[in-house]
Amino acid sequence: MIVHKAFYREATQTTLLVTLTFLTLYLVVSLVKLLSEAASGEFPVHVVFSLLGLELLKNLAMILPLTVFIGLLLTMARWYRDSEVTVLAACGVGLSQLLRPTFIWISAVAALVSAIAFYLAPMAALLLHKIKLENTSAYAAGIVPGRFNPTRNGRAIFYVERVGNNGRLYDIFVSSAQFGKSGVLIAKRGYEYKNRHTGAHFLVLLNGRRYQGIPGRANYRILRYRTYALRIKRKPFAPSPTNLTRDEVPTLTLLRSADPRAIAEWQWRLAQPLSLFVLAPLALIFAYTDSRKGAFAPLFTAILAYFGYANLLSIAHALLARGQEPLWLGLWWVHAIFALLAATLFNRRARGKTLLPRFALR
Repeated sequence: MIVHKAFYREATQTTLLVTLTFLTLYLVVSLVKLLSEAASGEFPVHVVFSLLGLELLKNLAMILPLTVFIGLLLTMARWYRDSEVTVLAACGVGLSQLLRPTFIWISAVAALVSAIAFYLAPMAALLLHKIKLENTSAYAAGIVPGRFNPTRNGRAIFYVERVGNNGRLYDIFVSSAQFGKSGVLIAKRGYEYKNRHTGAHFLVLLNGRRYQGIPGRANYRILRYRTYALRIKRKPFAPSPTNLTRDEVPTLTLLRSADPRAIAEWQWRLAQPLSLFVLAPLALIFAYTDSRKGAFAPLFTAILAYFGYANLLSIAHALLARGQEPLWLGLWWVHAIFALLAATLFNRRARGKTLLPRFALR
């Protein structure tokens, strides 16, 4: 049908434009945040763009329902504004007839969101954790040249005058405690080394001295060395159920668990594609424009409805994860409330009535 093809084309184009706009804003904000963390020594600069891509993939399933909702809303608002819906109604194609192509289009989008929410987002979250952990060593990853830097465990302080373009460190000072003895290490240069077989990380110091003990006592020692290796990470990242956050756990693992937090997490992932089928009729409803009320009044109401839906889902998710809500109730009550609301309002809109009943004053 020509009307359906026109709807698919315009809805897709508008949604892609809205999605591109939102993703650009998200990437800019996330990039500024990651660069700030890298500048403060949280992780090396060379992993920033890898982290940025994984952050986007991790949160994409939550961004898409909003952009799809706004894209569909803008598409139908233009059809109303240009009287295309009125012409279609005169030809026997009412709002109810537009529901079928809308759900077909939404089903295709929901399949993409499902793949991201159930598989790609947990994988991205796991890789994000892995990259941050493996690139945030006790020394080299958190270096800010020209400043004294404490290690994450607080057991040592190190200073590097300069970091070369190849990652080499120059004029290094390390104050640490090993085996109950405090000491100071000084080296002209150094680098970070990772053992390929064991995954252990070392800070290798070259051509330096080690001062150990308390000055003035007989056991005070000064050692000269050509190479001195400090072990800074004992083992690589190895994912296990005990060290994973809920958003990193594979969906199949969540489905096998009876833990309320696992149930809350997989229902949250399911809510992302499922919400599209609730938001689609709401977009058709609130896209109606009335010249007397202005073009942006329904859009404002639609955005309020979306955030009301999203916030209630977040509240239900938190309650379920804490065990303060029955497992059988889950997040279903939020979907049921807004699905019933959408069905009621859509029925009134399709019959040409106002969304809220008008009561006569006596």
